[in-house]
Amino acid sequence: MLQAKGTGVFAILDEECVVPQGSDQGFTNKLIKQHKGHRRFDEIKTKPSWFVIKHFAGPVSYCSDGFLDKNKDQLSNDLIECMGSSTNDFIVKLFRKDVKYGEVLNKEEPEGVAGKKKKKYTVSSEFKDQLASLMDIVDLTEPHFVRCIKPNPQNEPDRYDRKAVTEQLRYGGVLQVVQVSRAGYPVRINHQECWDDFKVIASPQIVSGLKHVDDSKLRASKLLEHLAAELNVPKPLHGLPMAVGKTLVFFKLPAFERLKFARLELLVKSATQIQAAWRRRVQMGKYKAICLFTRHIQALLRGKQARSDLMRRKQEGAAVKIQSLGRQYVERRRYKALLKKVVRIQAWRKGIRGRRYAKEYKKVTSATRIQRNWKRWKVQRVYKLFRQAVYAAQERLRVHAAKTQMKKLKQEAKEVGALMAKSQKAQEQATNLRKRNDELEAVQLQLQSEKKSLQTRVRELEDALEKMKSQMDEVRAQAEEAAKLAAENSKMVVETESLKKLEEALEDKNTQISQVKEELTSMKEASAKQQDQLQDAESRYQQLLKSTAMQSISGLPSAPKAAAAPRRQTGQRNVFIQLAGAQNSGKTSLLEALIAEHDPEQLPKFNEQKSNFMAHHQIQVGDKPVKMLDCSGNARAAHLVKERFARSTWVFIVYDLSKKESLDYAVSLTHEVQASGARPLLFGNKYNVDKGAQIEVDVAAAKDAAVRAEGVAMESSLLMEAVQLALNSEEMLESQNLEPISPDGKRSAISSAIDSVKSWFGGERTGKGSQGVLRPSLKGTKAMKQARKDGDPNVDLRPVQELQDSDSAVTCICFGQERLHKAYVLLATASKDGTVVVYRCYRTEMEIAMLSDQDFPTDDSTYSYPPADHSNIAVHSRLVGHSRAITSIFFNLLEDQLVTTSIDKSVRFWSIESGEMLKVFTDSSPVPVAAFLPFNPQVFVAANSNAVLRLVNVTNGMVLQKLKVETEVRALKFDDTGLFLLAGTKSGSIHVLEASDANTLKFKFKVNLARGGVTCITFVPAANGQPPCLLVNTSDCSATIIDCTYGPPSGVLNNLAVRHRVRVAHELLPLKNCYSPSGQGYLISGSENKDVHIYPLGKGSNYKMQPLKHHQVPVVAVAVNNQDTLLASADSLGRIVLWRRMDFSHLPD
Repeated sequence: MLQAKGTGVFAILDEECVVPQGSDQGFTNKLIKQHKGHRRFDEIKTKPSWFVIKHFAGPVSYCSDGFLDKNKDQLSNDLIECMGSSTNDFIVKLFRKDVKYGEVLNKEEPEGVAGKKKKKYTVSSEFKDQLASLMDIVDLTEPHFVRCIKPNPQNEPDRYDRKAVTEQLRYGGVLQVVQVSRAGYPVRINHQECWDDFKVIASPQIVSGLKHVDDSKLRASKLLEHLAAELNVPKPLHGLPMAVGKTLVFFKLPAFERLKFARLELLVKSATQIQAAWRRRVQMGKYKAICLFTRHIQALLRGKQARSDLMRRKQEGAAVKIQSLGRQYVERRRYKALLKKVVRIQAWRKGIRGRRYAKEYKKVTSATRIQRNWKRWKVQRVYKLFRQAVYAAQERLRVHAAKTQMKKLKQEAKEVGALMAKSQKAQEQATNLRKRNDELEAVQLQLQSEKKSLQTRVRELEDALEKMKSQMDEVRAQAEEAAKLAAENSKMVVETESLKKLEEALEDKNTQISQVKEELTSMKEASAKQQDQLQDAESRYQQLLKSTAMQSISGLPSAPKAAAAPRRQTGQRNVFIQLAGAQNSGKTSLLEALIAEHDPEQLPKFNEQKSNFMAHHQIQVGDKPVKMLDCSGNARAAHLVKERFARSTWVFIVYDLSKKESLDYAVSLTHEVQASGARPLLFGNKYNVDKGAQIEVDVAAAKDAAVRAEGVAMESSLLMEAVQLALNSEEMLESQNLEPISPDGKRSAISSAIDSVKSWFGGERTGKGSQGVLRPSLKGTKAMKQARKDGDPNVDLRPVQELQDSDSAVTCICFGQERLHKAYVLLATASKDGTVVVYRCYRTEMEIAMLSDQDFPTDDSTYSYPPADHSNIAVHSRLVGHSRAITSIFFNLLEDQLVTTSIDKSVRFWSIESGEMLKVFTDSSPVPVAAFLPFNPQVFVAANSNAVLRLVNVTNGMVLQKLKVETEVRALKFDDTGLFLLAGTKSGSIHVLEASDANTLKFKFKVNLARGGVTCITFVPAANGQPPCLLVNTSDCSATIIDCTYGPPSGVLNNLAVRHRVRVAHELLPLKNCYSPSGQGYLISGSENKDVHIYPLGKGSNYKMQPLKHHQVPVVAVAVNNQDTLLASADSLGRIVLWRRMDFSHLPD
């Protein structure tokens, strides 16, 4: 009924697909007409488009809607030709080997026999061919069938629907098979298997007697007879329970189950004995361990008792020593009284002799003074003449040096002007190329439309030609029939007029056919010409794209954005009072009045640092020194001010009583001050009110805001009242003694002992420690979750993007502008060939969700969305200006400029907004590294290869200070207090310099670290119970974790101590490292063995190295963004890899 030729369901369906204007309803009508009355077929009269086929398992209703479309399964010829012209050989072979698509792709091959219709391939015809092929294969094999039973219609585990399962077994014929199997011998095994399986349950005497029997059949028969009698095997009503054949042994099911259960019982008993022996051994091991632990605890208790005895003896010795000191004091006082009397007598006698000597000495001194004045006058006259000559020589030398410098500056100005002109010319060329690109695209679209219209016209002409051919064949057939009739029936009179008409019609048709052929030929020629034009336009378009790409690679500057703030740091509080508030709120005037009243010697330093964003001051108030930090109200420096909250004990937020907006800004800062752990004080400045201005703020609202933030509010025109309140508070006492310290400045022995005991048991365990480096920022797939390995903390860390702008090695990378744009962050990369590329790294949905409670000042719709290619990475700008390798790259404090240092002896400043070079500072030798002073954005320190540190003012280019170091400085880093600069040298030592004010550096101390040179220093603030530390890369194949010791006094860096050294493949390249605050912190470093090395810094982690393998060459630089969700690694071939941690929390376990 289904496969019958002509009348089958599949044949009728194929026929309806071929028939013109075939429909699904017509298919149903033909089926009903053909099979009406068939025992396997039925119709539904209420549903005209439905029919029923009665299968073996039961009747099934079918709706014929859409049968024809699904059966045709057609693809358009354009799509088939597109896939056939693919550059992938696999796809081309796949389409050309398929019979359906081969007709379209193999047009050039000769067609089959003329007039033979091509077979139309449909889904049903393919199904029949595949089924026939399967049956041919099955006929050549011995099939075995597996019945799959669906336990319940709801697809739920551990639930069985008895009715549904029984129906499936009945329809599948399984019950009949079981009944037939039970009626015979369902279990059949050979003789040797019977002996091997059941000899274990027979008596040993029988087994030993039958072991030497060579005939396996006889041996199996004897064994079964013994077992039947021994185990009382049940006998069936008909036949034997067991039978031994020539090659097999046959069992009834009850007999086989009796033997099987007896063997299973024996196996259970044997397993129980083995388990008992093993458990005895395990418990014996536990007992020995308990004994060992008990002896260890006893030893610890005896040690404690011995220490208490030693303490008692020390106390007795101290008492004896105190008694001896008391007796010593009494005797010393008696001796001093006697000595005083003797000295008085000696003084009387020496006074007489001294007065005599003084009289004589005065006379000699007067003579000497007269001689000295005479000699001085003579030498001074010669010196004045010599000084005038030196001044004249210096003036000439300075004029010559100034002229030389002027020539250099003019030459640099010419180079910068030429670069700018070249850049403008390149931009104009790019604009012209884009216009030309648009014109070519329009021409291409027009040619494509003309091509489609020509192809349509060709199809219409071909159809007309076929119709004319069919008509011509019919006319010829009629003419032949007429000729035959005329020959056979010579007696009949043929109408000559009709014959002539037929001949004329035949000639007309021939002329029409020739005309159609000529028109078809001309259309084909026109189509070929249009195709050639289209290919020519496409080739020109591809060439234009290549030229445009090459020009973009060569470096056309674009408009970058402003920079983001660095992440918030925490540590010990080294500032007692921090002054913050809106601009023009009067905080600087209040501080100046306080300094003038209590410590006027600090006024010159205060006036010098007035213009800085932040300035440190130590003011003597009474007998107490007070450390204060004056912060600017500039909105661009707001993120820097907020970061200092965590380093301050008190934060005075100043607002003007006559300006309402200043109070609103102050109230917004109180919440962030409270969150950082500092205590806020809302200070209302009454200066303008005292001058006669109106009070426009709600003082009660200010006090309520201060109370909600666990702070204080007050109004005054003198800052001393607030300072006195802070000095009298309990926070002052707490800030002076935060942790129990031993007399030598280290932690107490009890704290060290507690830490050592914790380390025995694996250190501190926190929930974050098991997560691994980076926070999850990208949702993973189910396949990723199934493929990952348990136990590896970095198995979810995956490379998500690869960037490569050139084959030159990347020397350094850094992130920036993370607090200015919600949609993306900037990644700046510098190369050995002197180019700088800035990328926009767009945030993922999870990263944006983490920032939902933060406000961003910049909302630039131009770059708010990723590029159209879904890469989430875009080139922000290319900065071209350096001629040799770049040694360091960093953003300035406000992150609106990018600073680069290079071997070409220059330090260059670039605008992130416009991408142009703002300033160039040249040196006498290559510049390895530079850094801004944290509290003065107008001053930076730069090191050169001549071992000289220069303090330079950015505004006027003036060198404020020069410091000579023993060897070349290759790494610079300020600590989080901003007062100490750490300089790593080529010889492996670290110099600590103190920024005593905003324009001066002075050496404090030096630490010799390693034999190899220092290539990178990263400062890590105090966190997770660990002190502040440094992460240092040195070229002696190691990375070092160094603890920083502050105080006393509080906030002063006194010592650097090595905590641990880890192994890193580092000998030749200047490798970089970075820090990730995930969990208890991680050190991430590049290496020369092609891996990214990750070391956990938490207690009890043993600093076990966790490698990331993806690069094929040494990894030079690494960087982590402030959000701790994105890791960038760069290698010596210019490839940059971005890493993210996958999140699988949204997937079911």
